[in-house]
Amino acid sequence: MGNRENRVFTVSNGISLFRAFLAIPIVIALENDHLKLGLAAIILAIISDFLDGFLARITNNITNLGKLLDPIADKIIILAVMIFLIFSPEHNFPIYFFLLLGARDLTISIIVSYLMNRQSEIFESNFTGKVFIAIVALGMTLYVLRYVNLGFWTINLASLVLIMSWMQYLRRYLRYFKTLPNL
Repeated sequence: MGNRENRVFTVSNGISLFRAFLAIPIVIALENDHLKLGLAAIILAIISDFLDGFLARITNNITNLGKLLDPIADKIIILAVMIFLIFSPEHNFPIYFFLLLGARDLTISIIVSYLMNRQSEIFESNFTGKVFIAIVALGMTLYVLRYVNLGFWTINLASLVLIMSWMQYLRRYLRYFKTLPNL
């Protein structure tokens, strides 16, 4: 049947896919000013983020696809809500955060793509990355609720954690590159 890491169909992977598709009803609800529905979908996305990883660990079903799907689902939700907030005049979401996140994700994506092609190895997200997701979710929720000032300071904190996470990823990849033959 192949090794466990290469499995595709797991409950955890299904939950990650479900979370990615939640971006659609979240943005539709926010766009139509159905705040309670939008927040309920955001809370469901946050719960699913914790649930998929928890289930993968306790069932010993951590897969390479899951290591990719989990952060991609997070990014889809974050980007969908962030783009809504950026283009919504009453929310006044800081565009610098979008650019910073884009720079981090682009560098990590390039490295991960290279490693997948060279070694077919995928690293799991780091703890600081998970803390970042929690803080950015709080900050964006504050913006959605129109607590713009508090949201702004929370997003600034998220920016600092994002930079710390980015540096940890780069340090881990650089150490890994040094172990590769013929690099």
